[in-house]
Amino acid sequence: MQRKDNVKIFGTAILCICMTLISISLVEVLIRRDTEHETALIHDTLLNTGALIGQEIQRNLSYGIVVTETLHALLESNHYQVANFSKWGERLFALDSGASSIQLAPNGVVSYIYPLKGNERALGHDLLLDKRRDDGANLAIQSREITFVGPLKLIQNGKYAVIARKPVFRKVDGVDTFWGFTIAILLVEDVLPDRVRQLEKQGLYITLEGENPDSQDPAVLFSSEKWVEGNDVAMTIEVPNGTWTLKLGHDPITNKYYSLSRIFAAFFSITISIYIFVQQCMMSVKQEEISFLNERLMELSLKDELTGVGNRRAGMQALERGIQKSKYTKKTLSVLMLDIDLFKEVNDQHGHPAGDHLLKHSVFCLNASAQRCNSVFRIGGDEFLMHLPEMGLDECMDVADAIQKFVEKMPCEYGGTELPMSFSIGLAEHHPDETIDSLLHRVDIKLYEAKNAGRNMIKY
Repeated sequence: MQRKDNVKIFGTAILCICMTLISISLVEVLIRRDTEHETALIHDTLLNTGALIGQEIQRNLSYGIVVTETLHALLESNHYQVANFSKWGERLFALDSGASSIQLAPNGVVSYIYPLKGNERALGHDLLLDKRRDDGANLAIQSREITFVGPLKLIQNGKYAVIARKPVFRKVDGVDTFWGFTIAILLVEDVLPDRVRQLEKQGLYITLEGENPDSQDPAVLFSSEKWVEGNDVAMTIEVPNGTWTLKLGHDPITNKYYSLSRIFAAFFSITISIYIFVQQCMMSVKQEEISFLNERLMELSLKDELTGVGNRRAGMQALERGIQKSKYTKKTLSVLMLDIDLFKEVNDQHGHPAGDHLLKHSVFCLNASAQRCNSVFRIGGDEFLMHLPEMGLDECMDVADAIQKFVEKMPCEYGGTELPMSFSIGLAEHHPDETIDSLLHRVDIKLYEAKNAGRNMIKY
């Protein structure tokens, strides 16, 4: 009986609390209806305005990408000769490039500027030795991507600008060698859309933060005079090799029922925030599980489970990429196909575990002896494929010889018994415009010629 009473009291208390909360909530809804409506409108305005500003900033920054990429293309087409730099600058500026000036910095030293007038002080500036600027320059070199740095105070005129730097690499004796930078100077006033300066007239305020690896201070490109942290929304703007942050805020909304509305706002926001947080955590966990499973499936689809090397599908994909790269770089590509001699006899005499051990040992020998090779792929029961970029048949023959010599020095032992081990090897060099099927057919023929010639042979 006492227990039932306690249940009733508890139930009544809960009902009273619920009724009280519902009543207060209804009153608060009526009082705050207009204010909430106005807040929602301003919030939507901030989001829409921020999205437009972000798009316009990305569009303005794209001028820097176009300019640096165009300069890079001109350098390549002119074999890195810069005698016509002034003509390049005239043409770029005639197309309204959006940059206040363009520069070339061979070996990191600013040596060419267009227009030169007003920018003379920047000549000879060594970006890699200047401790105030070297972090941003080194970041661009390491990433090999266009990097936007700013805002920076320009040496030549004291103005603030965003600098787009593209590291340029050229082939020297087949090795990518750093040549220098192509640079576009974008003044902050040109990067910011005109609408930014009109926001304060509408009671809206903005702060835009960039990235400057060369400074510990906040990289603020623009901040309204009346900016105050609080009633703001933040969004990111993706720029090459970095992220900028855009914050928009508005004047506080005043209301004579503000004290009451605070109670409702706290209750509502905490409830919604907890709900969103819980839901988001659950979604994140599920997404991580899905991503992990997808990655695992992809890995399994391209990997030979026994030996750990790539399977036939992975080998064909890698060879296709190698052929495409060979066509682009105009350099040769060779393939090497191997077959383990007497593999069937090993399986028949010693069992499949011994055959599996022989396959694993073969992979070890191939990886250890042919380190210049890109990858090893198991494309059949006891067949392996290796493709050798930038190698002709002579170099490919050296790799094959190294494999056979290494195998002779590394016998395969299983259960106290030395298993017979040698490779029959076929070689083929890729011909221009040859299909992957044709190349594999030719190297397969050479492999069987090697097997028919007595095994432990190399044919090309």
